Amino acid sequence: MNVYRNHSKEFFDNKEANEKRYKNLFINVENYLQSILDEIKNLELDENTLILVMSDHGVSQGEKYGEHAYGAFCYDYTLRTFTYFLAKDLKTSEIKQQTRTIDFMPTILDYLKIDFDRNYKKIDGTSLISLFDGKDMEEKIAFSETGNPLYEKKPPKEPNTCSVRTSKWKLIYNEHNDTKELYNLEKDKNENNNIVNTGLNIEKILENELQKIRDDK
Repeated sequence: MNVYRNHSKEFFDNKEANEKRYKNLFINVENYLQSILDEIKNLELDENTLILVMSDHGVSQGEKYGEHAYGAFCYDYTLRTFTYFLAKDLKTSEIKQQTRTIDFMPTILDYLKIDFDRNYKKIDGTSLISLFDGKDMEEKIAFSETGNPLYEKKPPKEPNTCSVRTSKWKLIYNEHNDTKELYNLEKDKNENNNIVNTGLNIEKILENELQKIRDDK
């Protein structure tokens, strides 16, 4: 089996093979998950249990040259994930607005009616219970960062690529070469058309949000 790197031309020239390899890797994941859920039911633990099923990140199949797996860029094909909250008293519904992984912990605590311990610093996330109940909720900015190794074998010790995202817009800042990217995610889901420096007000708004988050770190 070939061991590809972020700039292995063979990998990016064979996207169809990459997609097949990815599908084969996870071909049995649904059956494995179902076996876990079945065992929870057999043990009658589903009566008073909240189950969270989630993925941590996506995987490149050759979408953008320079990232053969994940951890180099902040594009949606590796950032977007799926999540299921499963419980007897939760109605089946789909949340369409953007949520964040940092929202999961406060959601679980809220569902279980566990108060925050005031002796500790308040966590960053926000409970999503209102969305579960079909109510409106202000969408929060999602922040992501990674360490692009560029042509090195290992990623840098400090992050050098970061982004802020809403359901419609994303701004990426590449610290390693001081460049920015802006995408309209509704019109450009594959993030191919960088519209930074085109005079859009949203660019400055997202820049300020990104700077605020970075200053608070």
